[in-house]
Amino acid sequence: MTLNRRSALTGMGLALWGTGPHMLAHASTDKALRIVVPFAPGGPGDFSARLAAVHLAKELDQNVIVENKPGAGGNIGTQLVADAPADGGTVLLNTVGMQAINPLLTPQLRFSPTRDFLTLGIVSVVPNVLVVHPNKLEVDTLADLVDLARRKPGQLSYATFGSGSSPHIYAALLLKNAGIEAVGVPYKGSAPASADVMAGNVDFLFDSMTTSLGAIQGKRLKGLAITSAGRSPQLPAIPTLQESGYPAVNLRFWLSLQIHAKTPMPVVDRLRAAVYRSITSPEYLASLTARGAEGLAIAPDQVHDFVLKDTEHWASLGRQIDIRPI
Repeated sequence: MTLNRRSALTGMGLALWGTGPHMLAHASTDKALRIVVPFAPGGPGDFSARLAAVHLAKELDQNVIVENKPGAGGNIGTQLVADAPADGGTVLLNTVGMQAINPLLTPQLRFSPTRDFLTLGIVSVVPNVLVVHPNKLEVDTLADLVDLARRKPGQLSYATFGSGSSPHIYAALLLKNAGIEAVGVPYKGSAPASADVMAGNVDFLFDSMTTSLGAIQGKRLKGLAITSAGRSPQLPAIPTLQESGYPAVNLRFWLSLQIHAKTPMPVVDRLRAAVYRSITSPEYLASLTARGAEGLAIAPDQVHDFVLKDTEHWASLGRQIDIRPI
């Protein structure tokens, strides 16, 4: 190779970022760091993991590979990481829904998110946007959608990324607060779910901002409301849930990197420091903003406690909206 390996592969990072389920972000050592994404390619977890991989590869001077292992609401990929050697070579892309809601849905899991994993860092906070087909339902506001659901009880359908995912939680909150009924349809990730909304096969979806932004701007989806506390600079015409007449949902749907709890602490500390440097870099934050996501930098020695505390908050919410074992 005639080019400096670090310079060449750093320049390739963004091109490799969106190339598919496997990504080599940087090559320098023989042993790769593997990030397991328990969802299909193209969604917010995939986006967040691939962005983190590009920056971690430079920080660690090490191969970083992203692998998609979708299924069972994230449980298949999570179990894979739980079963992997606790040597620091395998990392999980986790979500607050997997962390807090999945144990309520499937208490028979062989792993416990709070017992078996340690948090390395929060790689993104992603708001959701309530989207519909531009023409099929003939609705322009959230109030229109609620009125339609009341006229057709149980006849509308909504997509999720599986039980415990952010579309599931936000849809459950909407149904409860509005007193309406709709049928949930699970998908393996954001990309197939939003594709079916665009095709008119399912009626609405609280999609991730990172995957719906381009479709909304291109008029392939219509945005009715956003879950963030304020309007998004990328979609300023779309009101918040509170502006649309529903209580503010003070919830940040974060995505984290986690590692086996039995990993030696010097390895954990090294990875936490690398994650923190990555997620606080201007380039990283600019990439998040461009896709409608946000950063959440918490000190390495405090991030796991934050996750444990927020897990309790989300689990309490899950019980309030009557999430039960499936």
